[in-house]
Amino acid sequence: MHLKIFMSVALALALSPFVYAQDAVPETVIEQAKIVPAETQTQKTPETEAPPPVSEVAVAQAETVPAVAPTPPPPEKKATGKMTASEKHQLEVRLLNARKAHIEAEVSLARAKMAMSLAPQNDARVRLEIETALRNAQTADKLASIEEAKKKLDVVLARDKARDDLALIERNNKLRDAELQARIARAEEELSMARFNRDIALVKMAETERGFAPYRAQDFYKKDPLENGTLYITDRRIDFNGPVTPELAARTVERIYFYNNQSTEYPIFLVIDSSPGGSVAAGYQVLKAMESSKAPVFVVVKSYAASMAAMITTLADRSFCYSNTIILHHQPSAGTRGNLTQMREQLDQVVSWTRNINDRLAAKIGMTYDEYVKQMYAHNSRGDWSEFGDEAKKWKWVSDIVETIDETSFVKKETDKSDFSDFDIDEHKIDERGSAYYELPSLPAGDAWMIYDPENRYRVSR
Repeated sequence: MHLKIFMSVALALALSPFVYAQDAVPETVIEQAKIVPAETQTQKTPETEAPPPVSEVAVAQAETVPAVAPTPPPPEKKATGKMTASEKHQLEVRLLNARKAHIEAEVSLARAKMAMSLAPQNDARVRLEIETALRNAQTADKLASIEEAKKKLDVVLARDKARDDLALIERNNKLRDAELQARIARAEEELSMARFNRDIALVKMAETERGFAPYRAQDFYKKDPLENGTLYITDRRIDFNGPVTPELAARTVERIYFYNNQSTEYPIFLVIDSSPGGSVAAGYQVLKAMESSKAPVFVVVKSYAASMAAMITTLADRSFCYSNTIILHHQPSAGTRGNLTQMREQLDQVVSWTRNINDRLAAKIGMTYDEYVKQMYAHNSRGDWSEFGDEAKKWKWVSDIVETIDETSFVKKETDKSDFSDFDIDEHKIDERGSAYYELPSLPAGDAWMIYDPENRYRVSR
């Protein structure tokens, strides 16, 4: 719309000289003035064609074109048919001014067209600049969000790192404290061992001066004393020989407690050279001391263990013997006195007293008590079931068979028998038939002898 108005105004201004000139110029002159180069004639846009949109820049440029002032009409003169020189000159000036105005209008029109053709590019450029600015703003916003997230992540990472560093410091402190405590404990242990070795050295020195062999039992203190078929017995040993009497049981229990007070780490050895068995109550007292001992109590049978001594061997957590050692089990025997009722009462007491031990023994070898008794008589018509060491291990009477035994604690030149006397009975006696025998002490009520004595060598005093 602006372009149409602009073109109408420009065309009117360009043609106005011609209108005024035609009033006073002869037709011949007008015809000559109409001869205008074709390229300078204004090309009109058909009314049917819609003009392209004109941008505000093109309108502003068009408005800056100077308008050609209309030439004032010449004074009216009478028509004489001829023109003076002055009139011709004025007419030429008017023609030139009209041509100039025409050219300027064409230039303005060309500029408008150019502005109109450049308007889409300018609009696209402006739109592109706006879009670029918008995208830059969006990018800046995203970068700001990313930067903010990064800062938050850095804060979280810094916090976690601080926590990890603190935990590491605490763990290192605990580890350092534990190592320090371990060093202190190790130093105390080394100091204790140094004192112990010093005392041992002093004892060795004193014993050497008195004619003792160098003490070496300490060198064989081991939790497992069996190595390559050799059993190492230290000075933590208790001799358990002869009949099992209350006196022998009391001394054995005392020594078990003594060695426990020395150390609960290394084993105690109950060494049986030969024992026919003895008092059920005394043997039961030894068994209970073995069970309550914190240090392990191992039983070693070198030659022979029968009856109550065999039960102590079998019920031990671990027991050792040679392959030719004899182990014998049988039913308990007892002598009763009094009337029938009293003898029945004594028999009931013996049965109750011995069944507890026999039931435990039968369970250990994988039998019931009745099966265990049946096996006794299946192996021997008198019920005296004896086996050598190899077979005794198969029946679980012993746990280990040894080839050799190393007694590391015997260091005296001569054995003082008073130091190794394990039972308190008189020397053997001679009966009226001339047979030698040992007199056993009387047992308290309810106790019974569980002793294997086919030759009647052990007799209860009357």
